[in-house]
Amino acid sequence: MRIDFEDLHLYTGMNHQALGTLLKDGFAKNTDYYNQADEIDEWFYKSSPYYIYDVMNTRDIGIYEIWYDYIKRRVDRKSSVYDYGAGVGTLEVLLLKRYPASITVDEYNLLCLDFIHWRMHRRRFILAPPQKHYDYVISVDTIHRLPSDDMGPTINWLLSLGDRCFLHIDGDTRHPFYNKVPFDIETYLGNRAKSVKNFHGLWDIEMDVMLDE
Repeated sequence: MRIDFEDLHLYTGMNHQALGTLLKDGFAKNTDYYNQADEIDEWFYKSSPYYIYDVMNTRDIGIYEIWYDYIKRRVDRKSSVYDYGAGVGTLEVLLLKRYPASITVDEYNLLCLDFIHWRMHRRRFILAPPQKHYDYVISVDTIHRLPSDDMGPTINWLLSLGDRCFLHIDGDTRHPFYNKVPFDIETYLGNRAKSVKNFHGLWDIEMDVMLDE
């Protein structure tokens, strides 16, 4: 998204042409990289500077703007929000227009996390520390990167944290870090929630009871 590009330009000091080259030909697109040992995945997610450009590449697709607008319009003012796998903070910047009381982010890549904090500080907003419960829990394009055995427990944990949850789980098997969800997600969510809707691949889930851990 354009706002991501402009913020990264200010954050890195790189000119627009250099950033454009990284976005187009970034390390994450190198097929030789993806053929390396699996243990490199953790490094890529946690500390690779190229992860920022990989995330920005995926966010530069129209469906994300549609999802983010859908979420933004449903977040009430003075509410608490938790974003699990916040990427480069695109949604956080958009949510500021709704004046949430607090936003907490969880992002594995430390460079992305620093970029998010910089973006929020620049807008005079301080991210909140973890809380026991939130009005809204969001996770876009994160669950499918977990080991299959961790997906169910992680979804349960996210659902237990929020009154309303927005989840997108990428089903594209071509994704280099794709792991298949080992159960039918609609049935799984339906058995745990008050109501479940699907908006162009984004699960909109309302909870009425706390789940057991």
